[in-house]
Amino acid sequence: MKIARSRIIAFILIFSCILFFSPNLLAQQIKGKGNLIGKIYAKDGVTFIVGALAKIKNVTTAKAYESRLTDKLGTFKFEGIEEGLYSMGIVTDEGEFNVESLIGVKANKTLLVTLVLKPYLKEEARKAEVRSETFKGDKAPSKILKFFTSPAGIAIIVATTSLVAYGIIKLLEKEEEVSPFKN
Repeated sequence: MKIARSRIIAFILIFSCILFFSPNLLAQQIKGKGNLIGKIYAKDGVTFIVGALAKIKNVTTAKAYESRLTDKLGTFKFEGIEEGLYSMGIVTDEGEFNVESLIGVKANKTLLVTLVLKPYLKEEARKAEVRSETFKGDKAPSKILKFFTSPAGIAIIVATTSLVAYGIIKLLEKEEEVSPFKN
């Protein structure tokens, strides 16, 4: 009886560990690559900048990317870049420009940005202004998955697994007869 109980407890502990770590395994599989597509306009906000080079750098990993030169519509693309925050710069015939704000790229999504180059001021560095941002993309991770990867979700998984294990052990315990002759 003790061997059977030990095996059941071992099975329950293994099952609990699998439940505990499965949300994290799912979250790691969901991580993917994102895309950044944009247009660059001159300081008038109407004329496309042709032949500009867009550069981005992940602020966490310091990994840098360069786009191809912008086409006749001022479009640049970064496809298959890792999720994160990026600083951005633009190189044109007029000089180098920096985007003032960070740009966030999400996994499995495409970020569309429009950049307008600001005129050069002596007291400021040349800057590019982000005019608009729109997120579009494929499927986002479900809210349920996000909940179960949070500390509260993990606590619920552990508590539920513990209650189920306790219930199984109590169901499998055999009630012994009370006898005045047993010690």
